[in-house]
Amino acid sequence: MTVYLLMLRGDNNMSDLYMDAHILWPEEKIHLPHEIDWSKQHCGVHQASWEDMFYHMPDLAEMVLYTFPEKINDFVWDVKVHMLMPGQWPCIPNWHYDNIPRANNKQDFDLVKPDLPMYLWLSGPPFTEFKRDDGSTYFVEANKWHKFTQKDLHRGHMATDFCWRGFIRATHKGIMPQNKPGHDPLRRHSQVYLDVNNFSW
Repeated sequence: MTVYLLMLRGDNNMSDLYMDAHILWPEEKIHLPHEIDWSKQHCGVHQASWEDMFYHMPDLAEMVLYTFPEKINDFVWDVKVHMLMPGQWPCIPNWHYDNIPRANNKQDFDLVKPDLPMYLWLSGPPFTEFKRDDGSTYFVEANKWHKFTQKDLHRGHMATDFCWRGFIRATHKGIMPQNKPGHDPLRRHSQVYLDVNNFSW
C-alpha cells in the first residue's frame, strides 16, 4: 500500500489541499480517487478526526480528500465496513434520526442543530432510504456525498446479494461532543441486524 502524506492546515479548503499536494510532488505522482478494495480495510473508525482516519484507512482518506464538499477538519468521521450476506441489514432497519442528544436515555430534540450538516457516503447497496417532509422517499446513490441533518428521517435496507459495503458519515464538530482523552477511534467490529422486528440500539 502506498501512503502519501499531505500537509494539513485547519483553515484549508479542498483547493488548498490540492495545491499542497501539487507543491510536494510532481503532478504525475498525485493520486486521483481510485476504486477502494473494501475487503482490505479495517472494520472502520468511530468518531475519528481526519488525521485518525488518514492514519488507519489511508485509501479512504485519499478519496475523501478529492471529493468531500466542505472543510474536512470541521467534521468528525465514522466509517463502517461490512461483508454482507442476503438477509442482513448493515444499519438500523427502521426509520430513525442520527446523532440526537439524549437525556436520561431519551432523545431530546430541543438540542438538535439542524443548521449544521452531516454527510453520508456509500460504496454500493444496500442503500439508505430517506424520507422527505411530504412523506415521499428516495434512496441515496453510490459514491456520492449526501447532505442531511439531525432532523432527516432515514432507514437501512437488507442486503439481497453477497457484497462488501463501505459506509462513511461525516458529522460537523458543532454536533458531536468532543471525545474524552485516550479515545481509540479504530472500530473493532461492525454489527448486522437479522430481524427488522426484533432489534435495539
